[in-house]
Amino acid sequence: MKKYILTPLLAITLLAFTLTACDDSETPISPDLDETIVDVAAGNDDFSILVDAVVQAGLDGALSSEGPFTVFAPTNAAFEALPAGLLESLTNEQLAEVLQYHVLGAEVFSNQLEAEQAVASLTGEDIFVIANGGGVTVNNAASVISADIEASNGVIHAIDTVILPDVFGDVVDNASKRFFLDTLVETVAAMDLVETLQNEGPFTVFAPTNDAFAAIDDVIPTLTPEEITNILLYHVIPTRALSTDLSPGDQVVNAANGDPVTINVSGTTVTVNGSATVEIADIDGTNGVIHVIDSVLLPPAE
Repeated sequence: MKKYILTPLLAITLLAFTLTACDDSETPISPDLDETIVDVAAGNDDFSILVDAVVQAGLDGALSSEGPFTVFAPTNAAFEALPAGLLESLTNEQLAEVLQYHVLGAEVFSNQLEAEQAVASLTGEDIFVIANGGGVTVNNAASVISADIEASNGVIHAIDTVILPDVFGDVVDNASKRFFLDTLVETVAAMDLVETLQNEGPFTVFAPTNDAFAAIDDVIPTLTPEEITNILLYHVIPTRALSTDLSPGDQVVNAANGDPVTINVSGTTVTVNGSATVEIADIDGTNGVIHVIDSVLLPPAE
């Protein structure tokens, strides 16, 4: 089977926008700029769990190198909020992956963020940053509580939640972190389908973007909740189908609502029902995979 590489929806950019610390009353940290990120974190009691984890994963040498780096650094309280035993259950390789997901391979200060951006972490996987007048969030979960803590080889932004790569999240988690899928996530919640999509699955979700929903915003208000639920379930296939599982030509599969969906592979382009194009493929998580599409699929009855 041939693997299809699909064009990403968002270019990775680092442009100008103001990053606002959530608590202006905190005393600014002014470290010695001869100290590395590891040195600065080790000198702050709020980062002791992070520093211990960095050492355990063998990343202290890398994060003491020239860099530059940007570290979204979870506080002790952020680590303590993780499910009991999760941190201890990780292998050193998994721990290193989680920690590297918090690090960018560039120095990004508060005046170098735009309102919404997807930026690549050291794992190669994107993190999703939203900056607005109310502060800054990462992956729609973590808030920046202290920004622009400088070091000789980069900058630290303290966050109040540990963020996790896609492999640790279910399909709801992995959709929720992506700001360009907000409308889908909100609609799934409004139709009480979150719990359904967080069970063991597996699922393949064709996830329409915010722009895809905006294109039919005159239609949605005319639909009943039952019709909207039917449309949402039409985007879910009750199996895990990665791009490597696709063959050239048409494949017909049944969606979770029972209606058939036609997937076509032509060269590097994948379309669904001849109307929606896959823009990002293979967002793979614990209970299934997401493929981002540019149009909302409508069941035959709709």
